[in-house]
Amino acid sequence: MKRESLLNRVVASLMHLFSLVFTFVLPVLVYLGTKNRNKYFAEHAKEGMNLHFTFFPIFLFFNLVSLKWSVVSAFSYGLIILETILILIAVVYTLKGKKFSYPVIRYFKV
Repeated sequence: MKRESLLNRVVASLMHLFSLVFTFVLPVLVYLGTKNRNKYFAEHAKEGMNLHFTFFPIFLFFNLVSLKWSVVSAFSYGLIILETILILIAVVYTLKGKKFSYPVIRYFKV
């Protein structure tokens, strides 16, 4: 397996990190922009899309249910914390040049 350049690893790590703010929009844009040109970025974008397309509907469900039962809002915050931890782990793995797969539903095969 070819080791990616430091610049590619840093850019892929930043994509993971900034997806905390831009949720699934950033991985989708990165994937659409790089799917035919750079397999490395496309794979990382697919991982990000898998994460966000798994967590986002669950988060919306918890928020809707929390309108009725406020106790459920704690699950929304827990989900955000879990997502943040997973993204930070992916950032570290990507910087080191190691493969990391989020433990989520595989909508997009990597």
